[in-house]
Amino acid sequence: MTLGEKITDLRKKRGLSQEDLAITLGVSRQAVSKWEIGDAKPDTDKVVALADYFDVTTDWLLRDIEPQQSTHCRTDAPLSPTQARTGAPLLLCMTLGGSACGLFLLLYGRFVSASTIPSVIGVILLICAITLAMGFGLYLKNGLDTTQGANFIRTFWRIEIWMVALLPVRMICSALMPLLNLIPEASLSHLWIRLPQPLWGLGRVLLFAGIPLALYLAVCLFVTLVLCRRPSKKD
Repeated sequence: MTLGEKITDLRKKRGLSQEDLAITLGVSRQAVSKWEIGDAKPDTDKVVALADYFDVTTDWLLRDIEPQQSTHCRTDAPLSPTQARTGAPLLLCMTLGGSACGLFLLLYGRFVSASTIPSVIGVILLICAITLAMGFGLYLKNGLDTTQGANFIRTFWRIEIWMVALLPVRMICSALMPLLNLIPEASLSHLWIRLPQPLWGLGRVLLFAGIPLALYLAVCLFVTLVLCRRPSKKD
């Protein structure tokens, strides 16, 4: 049995396409095709990578012998690149939905409910959703498809930041608000002295409400724009 036949047999037992195997090894699909038909042979580092991925020895791969009847090849891989690409959108929706539910429960427990139980459940949901999303993204990035894993993490945080940023921004504003309350009413009114007097109070409300809103929007837009930039080759 030639090296190309062994690669083909191992790939099919794992349920992978040539493109899936190429993505895993960091080569082109044409390279895998040439290996399998015998037009080219993989480099030494790729032979080692093949042996590690399929849980066989390099000696068995390189020697022209019949395949051994053993359990070396794991046919029950946790997740193939194709399955990962198919399941990524569903998992993204699930984790973002979990975060939204967690944030709702957290705010409900903080401002509406007389019990802290909703807030505790909300925090747990937020942590679980973020942990699951990051774990899946890092699994893709380190094990299956580096580009897809990075894109999954970027997409998740482009949306997630608009939910989780509410908490730290609120904490910062709660710490700064007592300082704003120290400003005398007369001083604030002097800022709008040319405006009709009924608008002075409105100006104070806009000042106190506008600072948290501006801070929240600044944080969310900054993170979103950073994650939307085109990643460089080094990334």
